[in-house]
Amino acid sequence: MLKKRTLLTALTAFFAAATVVWMQGRFEAADERSALALVQEYRSKTGAGLPQLIAHRHAQRPITWSTATESACFQHIRVHAVVDEPGPSAPVLYAFTVDINGPVLHPANEATRDLMKQLDEAPPSSGGGQ
Repeated sequence: MLKKRTLLTALTAFFAAATVVWMQGRFEAADERSALALVQEYRSKTGAGLPQLIAHRHAQRPITWSTATESACFQHIRVHAVVDEPGPSAPVLYAFTVDINGPVLHPANEATRDLMKQLDEAPPSSGGGQ
């Protein structure tokens, strides 16, 4: 009887822990989707959008978007936009830190700071986001 009880207790604890881990993964995935949408849909007062500015800076180059959770407790998500440049040059990385609770968007590297400074200037005349 004791072995059955111990086994039942262990299985219950295992399934409870697995459920918590699964639920946390679902919450993080939802936060990452929200952060990516926030970055891709962000517009300045002039109407310029971040994907459009990146596409304008790097004509005809594909943009690869990715996300990662920096802090699940504070709901801080890192969003990366990577543009592969032709030739031996390194890819250009635009990194954003998104606070989902704000929501607030912060530049996380120098290239992104420069990009966000351009937001208040006139929007690019051509180029579409991806």
